[in-house]
Amino acid sequence: MNFSSQVSRRLHEEHDAVIALWGRVQRALALPGAQAEALTREALAALDGEIGRHFDFEEQALFPRLAAAGHGDIGELLTEEHAVIRAAAARARAALATARAAEARVAMLELAELTVSHAQKEEFSLLPALDDLLDAETDDQLTLEYAA
Repeated sequence: MNFSSQVSRRLHEEHDAVIALWGRVQRALALPGAQAEALTREALAALDGEIGRHFDFEEQALFPRLAAAGHGDIGELLTEEHAVIRAAAARARAALATARAAEARVAMLELAELTVSHAQKEEFSLLPALDDLLDAETDDQLTLEYAA
């Protein structure tokens, strides 16, 4: 997809990376082994950055702007999904920590499904809305804020 705002393009790049990584997790979990375990830990570590930085930026900087422009429903839905993903990530970490392979596999598959679905939803709802909403000055400001 082609997006006009810098913010949308940056988030799009991150979504592409997330979708690719969690797709690899799903495929790896179909063939259990050491490679799957290492990949699941890598994916959880990447998700920590996603949750900490990406989700927080959206919730604090983007969703309020959408709400002010009359598109608060998008931000509300995505915020709810962020909470579900955070909880699923906690369950997956707990299952991996207890070394219960079957439970960890199920938790990771659930997390992969939630994460991929969420990224795709943002691609088709959030990013086009941002392109319509952000003027060049606000886009520049938010891009710098996100990069900091």
